[in-house]
Amino acid sequence: MVKKNLVFLSYGRESEYLRAIFCIYSFLAWSGAEERNSRLVIYTDQPEFFKPFLEKLEVSYVLLTPELMEEMLDNTGCIHRRKIAVIDLTFKAYPGEDLLFLDSDTFFINSSTDLFNGIAEGKSFMHKYEYTFIEALALFKSFNQGEYPAAFINYISGRSFRIGDREERFSENDFGWNSGVLGLSSGFASYMPDVFKLNDEFFANSRWFISEQLAFGLILQRRTVLKGSDQYVYHYWGKRQKVLIDQMIIDLFDEKSVSDLRMNSSLIKSLTKKWARAVEVDLIAEQAVIALSHKQWKYGTKKAVQVILKSPFDVNIYKELLNAVKST
Repeated sequence: MVKKNLVFLSYGRESEYLRAIFCIYSFLAWSGAEERNSRLVIYTDQPEFFKPFLEKLEVSYVLLTPELMEEMLDNTGCIHRRKIAVIDLTFKAYPGEDLLFLDSDTFFINSSTDLFNGIAEGKSFMHKYEYTFIEALALFKSFNQGEYPAAFINYISGRSFRIGDREERFSENDFGWNSGVLGLSSGFASYMPDVFKLNDEFFANSRWFISEQLAFGLILQRRTVLKGSDQYVYHYWGKRQKVLIDQMIIDLFDEKSVSDLRMNSSLIKSLTKKWARAVEVDLIAEQAVIALSHKQWKYGTKKAVQVILKSPFDVNIYKELLNAVKST
């Protein structure tokens, strides 16, 4: 079987490093023997931070110098272009090997075996389907960012784009996928120049900060059988939810030693289920608070009822909802 690489991009601050480390621990807890023998590839500006947490694991560290970080952007200003760059570098460093890229704000919630075995020539994974682009227009308008999908739709409409040896057309009815997870076979390496090109064109003409996942998603839909991975991996990308999980991770490492955590798969498994539920509750609470504070009573009440039913004994939720109503 083709060897697979588990790839992380983690830089900038301690919370990012700890998120990636917990994700790796969740992978170890949920994976089988074959997956655990996969190579970890970590692109980071602080390799020394990771080493005490990942002793005795096969880890390839790639130091992100300021020069390399800028080179990855290629004067585009598109921050997430670095994700494309590290995937491209991994394919070049380990030709013939598949990879699974994970954003640091993820963790496993189920066995990774089917996910790993599902990465094959002509088959790929992203985190999950989110919307058609026309649906994204309405969604992003709801939080005053509608200009990005509008510019993107305008740019792709009526144009042809080359992917490999064929021309393709995209439209507002194509699907947008979240790229918190990317499971790519070794053969996809030949499409990486196209990913770079589409990302750069999309960002230059729309300034949409998710241009990297638009590029990956459109190419993978056209050239592979694309599946979601959210049944295996949980992705907590909201700012408020990151704060919640960051504190949980800090508390965990304060309470438990590294060796205890590395050896205690049952604890890590139980925490991933518990934390995923906590994020889901917090997200609904956030939606309720935002709606109520903007006098969107119907939607706000609906979300308030949902979060109370999910967590009826959490006094803080009641306080937060009440404060949101009082603020109007």
